[in-house]
Amino acid sequence: MKRLWLSCCDDLTLDFSKVKLPSVVIDFTDSNLYIAILSAVFNPLFWNLVARNEFYNHSLSKLCGSPHKGCYLLSAIIFALGILRDARFEAALKTQPHWPALYTNQVVWLGYCVILAGLTLVITSYWKLGHTGTFLGDYFGILLPAKIKSFPFNVMSDPMYVGSTMTFVGTSLAKASQAGLLLSLWIGICYRIATYYEGPFTEKIYQHAIQPRKQN
Repeated sequence: MKRLWLSCCDDLTLDFSKVKLPSVVIDFTDSNLYIAILSAVFNPLFWNLVARNEFYNHSLSKLCGSPHKGCYLLSAIIFALGILRDARFEAALKTQPHWPALYTNQVVWLGYCVILAGLTLVITSYWKLGHTGTFLGDYFGILLPAKIKSFPFNVMSDPMYVGSTMTFVGTSLAKASQAGLLLSLWIGICYRIATYYEGPFTEKIYQHAIQPRKQN
């Protein structure tokens, strides 16, 4: 068989100089932008380091007198850091220019819907895990009786992180902030990196707890 080469497009030329790319509407000299970026990095780094120290050394349990009290102390710190990160995110959105392309009612309502979906994932995750399950109780020896397989964990493995990221994306859409979308992407990346460390380590914790039961 012979291959037939079509020459119908030999004279076709593309003028990429006429292509309009989305304009960058971000003030990279704004200090609030970089504070928000650092806050997004610090939070998961902090709670992972503290939780691992607790697993190996039981520092918070010794300080507070029991694993449950230590876990509640860590949860209070994580909650406070979350409020601070959200405040820095909002501060960045206020000092950054708005993106005219997002100035439509459809985008605003889309933002609200994304926020609602994200909050649904966060709230239902907390409901299923409980307080200690949400705030790294595994590292304190406070283990769940069984792996949760119902919603939202039957849809995704990390609904709390996904839901949190979605609330930032929705807020950025509702406030027409290109910088907010960039920060939301960064927060999602930080969460994703955190799961690479948390997931295997959590599996290790439960395997460590199951082994003595098998031996008995």
